[in-house]
Amino acid sequence: MSIQRSACNPETLRHLQNASNAFSDYLNAYIEALNKYIGHQRRVSTLRFERATLIKHVKKLRFFNEQLTALNLLEASRYRNGSLDTVVSSLASFFIRCLEMVDLLNYYLTQALKNETISKTLNNDLVVSDPCIVVLENVYRHFVKFTQWMLEAINLHDVTLTIEVLQFARKCAQEDGLNVEETSDILLQEVGIVEDIHEYRDLLKEWCTVLCSQQKELTQAFDLETERWSQVFEQRK
Repeated sequence: MSIQRSACNPETLRHLQNASNAFSDYLNAYIEALNKYIGHQRRVSTLRFERATLIKHVKKLRFFNEQLTALNLLEASRYRNGSLDTVVSSLASFFIRCLEMVDLLNYYLTQALKNETISKTLNNDLVVSDPCIVVLENVYRHFVKFTQWMLEAINLHDVTLTIEVLQFARKCAQEDGLNVEETSDILLQEVGIVEDIHEYRDLLKEWCTVLCSQQKELTQAFDLETERWSQVFEQRK
């Protein structure tokens, strides 16, 4: 029997649940930080449109996070009785939707919102700082890589589960003639196929540790930003 058709045992489901929880914590970090930023935006009348747009993004984050919070792989029969490929593809499909949303949000925060805020307030301190942007991008890339790994590690390839940022990174690497075997870019590093369900489960456990660590880094970066925003907006009273 191929690993794809292997039964998804309780221990594997537990680690997949931990991965889902990590995604939930990832989205929640954005929700909490942006709610505080939206509260500060209220003090600047010229940012009404930007505030309304950001509220829409947060509503989407909440919707996806509610779905993740309600997910219980160990209790749902479709997962308990499903094969590994069925469970992984279903979960990865939802993760990809979350990542696409975060990708658009990151672009808005670091480009459109940043430019409009500086243009309307003539203040560079009311936006996401460059150090925080570095963390946003790095954490995002790790969550993308994990989603790629959970699929390709069991040799699961499906055009409906394509991650756009990975395709774009590969295309750019080919055009630039980069050797992907020597690159330090996590998005370009190859994913090895596991030998059995036991190896998959062990690596999945390690990935969950990585995701939790990345989420904590993001939360810390947002904590620094919210403290800075509080001080900056307070001065504008």
